[in-house]
Amino acid sequence: MSDLSICYLCGKLLTPPLNRDHVPPKQFYTDEIRKKHSPNLLTIPVHQECNSSYQADEDYFLNTLAPFAKGSYSGNSLLDGIFRKYKDDIKRPLVHKTLNEFERRPSGLILPPDLVVKRIEGDRVHRVAWKIVRGLYFHHFAKVLPENTLNSLSIIPPDQVPPKEFLIALGDQDALGSYPGVFDYKFIQVSELDNFNYWAMLLWDRIILILPFHGLECSCDACSEIKSI
Repeated sequence: MSDLSICYLCGKLLTPPLNRDHVPPKQFYTDEIRKKHSPNLLTIPVHQECNSSYQADEDYFLNTLAPFAKGSYSGNSLLDGIFRKYKDDIKRPLVHKTLNEFERRPSGLILPPDLVVKRIEGDRVHRVAWKIVRGLYFHHFAKVLPENTLNSLSIIPPDQVPPKEFLIALGDQDALGSYPGVFDYKFIQVSELDNFNYWAMLLWDRIILILPFHGLECSCDACSEIKSI
């Protein structure tokens, strides 16, 4: 149960103006999915300003990863929703931007006919993925993960096999998503390693995001340096 008196994004006491942050973002669930299945969406009260600072990156995150969601029930619904909005001139420049991230001849290289390169703004995708994990961590443990916590992000698209450590670490863990067809997640904490965390999220039954990070108790040199800043 989260401590609802603290904003998990900045770690300060909640004071108006406030709003409720969806974890993960509400737009992960299309209008069609919400209408048909009424998923139980997790919300956490946060400062309105803190939450709104992520809006543009969340829009980008959704649009740049959406093409990889094609082929699943929720993924197809997501793409249909994006292109319906495109026809209605909603966020059309963003759709153009993310579609132009596909390249058939990156830096002059000639790829096989069935391959293309997808370039993404990694910092923006990482920022949103980490925000989601921070929200879930706060939900489970009522503790704020600082934004500068040492962590990393790996994106596993549908045509790639997850790393062995993913299967070893999380194979026996329970899935925790309230509507797994859109969003699911698992995690472990390793107490012997200062509660080192290994989290993974499944988006639209197609894309795996893996985020390992150092626990709040970690006293390694890198974490000690961050905490001293």
